[in-house]
Amino acid sequence: MSRVAVRRYTDADRAAVLAIFDDNAARYFGAGDRGWLEETLDAPDGPAFAVTVDGMAAAFGGYEIWDHYNKALLYWGMAARRYHRCGLGRLLLYERLVQIAADTPRTRYVTVDTSPRVAPFFRHCGFEDTAVWPEGYRSGMTMHELRFDLAAVSPAGLIAQRDAALAAAEARIGG
Repeated sequence: MSRVAVRRYTDADRAAVLAIFDDNAARYFGAGDRGWLEETLDAPDGPAFAVTVDGMAAAFGGYEIWDHYNKALLYWGMAARRYHRCGLGRLLLYERLVQIAADTPRTRYVTVDTSPRVAPFFRHCGFEDTAVWPEGYRSGMTMHELRFDLAAVSPAGLIAQRDAALAAAEARIGG
């Protein structure tokens, strides 16, 4: 049986997701972000997912479709520190891209805003920079905006990347 899985977020994951945030807060998030996460968990603007290891939430993130625009926005996207560099973030990202690509009508762009520390991860996964905002977050942190063009990839290609990310995460975690 697989140790790693992706599923929809449920209220039962709340404590684990908040613990993931707290574990990463000092390095990756600004002051006040925990309150925003709690609001997101209480009333998400779109689908949210948990990547689980042995049934426990180890990564979390979601997306929302902006109906008026031809884009989706990724929100959050974090993994427990003990699982950094194990591929859970990549798996979570590709699961969200697969889900967005399957939405009807198909959305063209997927956007994300993130910190300078995390922006290289998205670039490595095929996102391109669209803007850099010094002090773009109220915490004073610089914000990088990036986008992924879904028109440049096939749904089957995204599924293959997601499946490869799952296999890689399983191998790194010892599944």
